[in-house]
Amino acid sequence: MTVSTAATTPARAAGPSLYKLVSGIPEEQRLRHPADALVIVGRQLELIVQDDALAADLAIGTLRFSLFRLHQGRIAQIAPFCRSVTVYGEADIAPPELPGVTFVPLPSGSPMAQEWFLIVDSPGFWGALITQAVADRSGGAARRYLFEGALTGDERVVSRANLLLSLTRRQAAAEIGERDVLANRARWARVAYNLATHSEAERLSLNGVSTEVPELANVLAIRSMDLAHFLPEAVHTLRRSSGATAELLYRYDGRMLRPVVWSGAQPPAALAVGEGLAGQALQSAAPVLAPLTPSDAERMGLAQAHSATAVPITVGGQPWGVLVAGQHDPDPHDSPTALGTIGVAALVQQILAARTDEALRFGVAEIAPANSDFDLASLGIDLGADLTAPTTPSVSRAPQAAPASTSTPAAVPVAPAATRLPLAPPTPPPAGFNLPAWMRGNAAPDVAAGPAALAPVAAPDRSWPALQKRMMGALVAFDERSAHAVWTEACSIYPTESICTELLIPVQIAVGEGWHRGEVSVAAEHFCSRFVQGKLLNLLNAHFDNPGGPLAVIGCAQGELHEIGAVMLSLFMRWSGFRVIYLGQNVPNSTIEETMRQLRPQVLGLSATTIEGAHNLTEVGQIITRLEPPRPLFIFGGMAFYERPDLRSRIHGKFLEGDVRQVVKDLAETLRRG
Repeated sequence: MTVSTAATTPARAAGPSLYKLVSGIPEEQRLRHPADALVIVGRQLELIVQDDALAADLAIGTLRFSLFRLHQGRIAQIAPFCRSVTVYGEADIAPPELPGVTFVPLPSGSPMAQEWFLIVDSPGFWGALITQAVADRSGGAARRYLFEGALTGDERVVSRANLLLSLTRRQAAAEIGERDVLANRARWARVAYNLATHSEAERLSLNGVSTEVPELANVLAIRSMDLAHFLPEAVHTLRRSSGATAELLYRYDGRMLRPVVWSGAQPPAALAVGEGLAGQALQSAAPVLAPLTPSDAERMGLAQAHSATAVPITVGGQPWGVLVAGQHDPDPHDSPTALGTIGVAALVQQILAARTDEALRFGVAEIAPANSDFDLASLGIDLGADLTAPTTPSVSRAPQAAPASTSTPAAVPVAPAATRLPLAPPTPPPAGFNLPAWMRGNAAPDVAAGPAALAPVAAPDRSWPALQKRMMGALVAFDERSAHAVWTEACSIYPTESICTELLIPVQIAVGEGWHRGEVSVAAEHFCSRFVQGKLLNLLNAHFDNPGGPLAVIGCAQGELHEIGAVMLSLFMRWSGFRVIYLGQNVPNSTIEETMRQLRPQVLGLSATTIEGAHNLTEVGQIITRLEPPRPLFIFGGMAFYERPDLRSRIHGKFLEGDVRQVVKDLAETLRRG
């Protein structure tokens, strides 16, 4: 049940500020974004916890409890995976009752009541999104917010934030246990990739949010290159950003690990499975961090290195290769190069997974046909080299790592004909796909974490209010995948007709009301409308007309672009036995008379959500009255007629209001009576 752990204190009371923890972060790593961008950023952190089933502690600041309604569905879905979820904000409304969620009211006007934040803490993933609100009325009269702050994976910031929050709720901070820094860096690579490839990344400038780890930002900046150029550049970021002494990238061809990128003077030898650190990493499907000895197979390719990190890469469920980086430090676990190698390998795996066909061909099949104009020499490939040697790549040496301003790639070999193997088709993505293979299976609850981590996950609440909140939370976060999951879940237990009236339309209305209150951005409202409209149109197109049913022509008034109401009416009429011709948006008045004479429908229905569209329907009513009998029954409706009820009486036709199911039923009865 929901628990309140503090009493409301007088307005303008002083208190701690999380924002001060990030105020010293360099300017180039800071963010200044609207609320809808923060929702997307925070959602990526939540998805890590949810997808990997991490027993994490979540702390969420939403300014005031009324704004939490936009996130309630998502948080209710993620709470069973978490060790604790605590929400902070001004208690302007009574908080909802959510299992596993604690609400802590903040004094009105206190520093934390002006801050939007999300703190995630677990042994395998931690981070903080901390911002403060700045009122911004540049977009109109409605109150909007711009937020300034930072997204950080700094353990010190997370720990200090948890300490301040524990003082606020007057409880001791939870013990986290031993941290897995390698798993954390791999998960941050996923966060960076998901932000950079999000559908709203360009509009909301999400690419600049995750710049704290420079090697990840550098790799993401070149991800659109062809693989022959991308892979060398990506690998060599470890030299520039993480202090690697040298780098090797091996491609697994089904028998051997063959080098495709290297930075030494001579190409290293191919390795058998299990040979060297790279072979051990491939065989164990886990990173290998170890000191280097003179007998190690990679010794010649890792100049000046005292230790190395080898990370396996999988694509389409198959072993793809191994990334190896040399380190100055004798102890590989204390080296920043190890973290950089983990992050780059995880990010490269994400990018290769998005280009599976190209990735599986790379380094095994030829890069280009022999008669191609593609300049193989520009890649450092020796066209006159012996292609028969089974253990040495048939290429010239890779150039030394170039400065960041150049784009000269390292060598990429053509596999020898004698060792070229047929490519197996990609296997279906396994559970936990996009999670590095060596991290799968680490999501089991920690026995030492206590009963909360081991508690059974409660059966999901599939009531209409719960589904509405979950879908709304996903849509305002621009999370189409989660919204579609709610849709699929609802379809498995409810009839489609009920899903339209009890899920899609209530969510659309709630998001629209949130926009009017200034709590939902215009972009989020449009995103929600597109999602709802898409589902309705899919249903409409999937259902065939009744050939013998009455014909109805449905569309939107002249100048009207909002068509959800018209699509919904068309869908229910088709389900009720009508033949429906749907005309879509902006049906010109000049075409009405000709269309009616050509089709001779029994019903003409037009929708208007704007006052302009409603005024245009006045002329349509007059056009219908001038037609020779039999005239169609003209029906109309839309939000405009609720804002201006007086407009209903000015139109010659039948105004529709109420539940769409009953409206269609009454309409069918009217036509039956003639």
